[in-house]
Amino acid sequence: MGKNKELIIGSRARLFDLILEDSQYMFSFDTSDGIIEGQIVSKDGINYSETLGLSDPCNFDDIIGRTIASKKLKVAYALDSSVKKITREGLIKAYKAGKRRLEIKICIAKSEDKRYNRLVMYLDKDKESGHIICYVLCQDITAVEEQWLRENATAQGLINDTDQVLSCAGVGIWYISLLKGEKPKMIANAKMYELMGIKDTVMTEEEVYDFWFGRIKKSALPSVLMSVTEMARKGMSENTYIWNHPELGERYVRCGGTAERIKGKGYIFRGYHSDVTDIKKNDLKQKQMLADALEETRKQKELLQEALDNYKQADYDRRRDFLTGLRNRQDMFEMLNDSLSDVRSNISAMFMMDIDNFKKLNDHYGHTMGDECLKKIGAALNEFAEANNMYFYRYGGEEVLGIAVNEHEGMDERADRLVKLIYDLNIKREDSEYGRLTVSLGYTTDTSDLDKMIDKADAAMYRAKTNGKNQAVSYERRDLYNEKLV
Repeated sequence: MGKNKELIIGSRARLFDLILEDSQYMFSFDTSDGIIEGQIVSKDGINYSETLGLSDPCNFDDIIGRTIASKKLKVAYALDSSVKKITREGLIKAYKAGKRRLEIKICIAKSEDKRYNRLVMYLDKDKESGHIICYVLCQDITAVEEQWLRENATAQGLINDTDQVLSCAGVGIWYISLLKGEKPKMIANAKMYELMGIKDTVMTEEEVYDFWFGRIKKSALPSVLMSVTEMARKGMSENTYIWNHPELGERYVRCGGTAERIKGKGYIFRGYHSDVTDIKKNDLKQKQMLADALEETRKQKELLQEALDNYKQADYDRRRDFLTGLRNRQDMFEMLNDSLSDVRSNISAMFMMDIDNFKKLNDHYGHTMGDECLKKIGAALNEFAEANNMYFYRYGGEEVLGIAVNEHEGMDERADRLVKLIYDLNIKREDSEYGRLTVSLGYTTDTSDLDKMIDKADAAMYRAKTNGKNQAVSYERRDLYNEKLV
């Protein structure tokens, strides 16, 4: 198959596909000198060059410097983790390190008004000059950022409320770090300081730990160490021991917590501290009721924290097909409609795959067998995707859409490998002329219109079925067909 000229997309053509409809402004510059030709004007007509007092042409480093040093605006940057500083030289280093897309989140405050912008920078090498060109787009993300801040404040408020409940119940909260090469440290909240009788709030974290550990009654030390060991081994533990209060003397302390192992470094322990002396001496029943209440409160806080930590995992699961483990159709459409998606920006081919005679398979063997076949195919395709820079989506019942990125050669050989991959799974079926499960595959490498690529791959797939199945057919090889496919 000859190279399609439309596949050799220039930097400016690729940039055109990436421009957001709601972008504020865009500009580009050569990183070899950092010069930006022309003035920077937003779609609303705001001239940023005049606002910052920039000359025409101006320098990228000068823009960043003047923005940070501006007396009229309060500016805060959140830089991409792959670069330490956004400068012309920093962009060159990022490109050499393999980075092609960088982001900066900017908070601009003027009086009480805050605006949040996202700068997205795309780096590409110009073929003629060999220079690295940087394309910059700016998007207003104020609404999204304000929503995130509101949700985060709500979640943090719930955690703080839980701490208040624990404090009202006479419970202090502590954090202890036992890491290799570092002295033990303890961080405690106000209630924990009160329970330990510490009035010097300027004590270091090391001093707080030494104060707490040094006042454990010697006879109680073995049980404390055993509890710490159990916490590290099982993840959590509880214990009651005698602790010497600087003013009140020996006190019975109920202590419990959880442990997090930091691989190669040590442990972080989190827990609570409660003075249960009166309960221990006077009313064991009341003590148990309090312990139960504390346990329930602790569980509620853990559930809240777990919900916050699992947010990303839930979003990941939402994008996966539960049966095959492949990405689902919703994730595919979100990617294709996202102008900033790295996958969408670098699509080089699409493959539509359909299991041959899948209805017959279900009718002959039952739907349970059909589901097992889909699971095996999903597992094989996920493994193939990791090794071949591809993404696979469950498009329909037995149809799978594959997307190859950042590669424009070898698609014919890859299509044949995919067909052979399923054939070599050797899933036996008596109702097939091949004696095993097979697929028909169609594909296209024409990326000029992403919306039509799926239709073209689908049409080529049906051609593969009419040609005898268990094979791959390219949409672009029209010379092999008697009629136009789409």
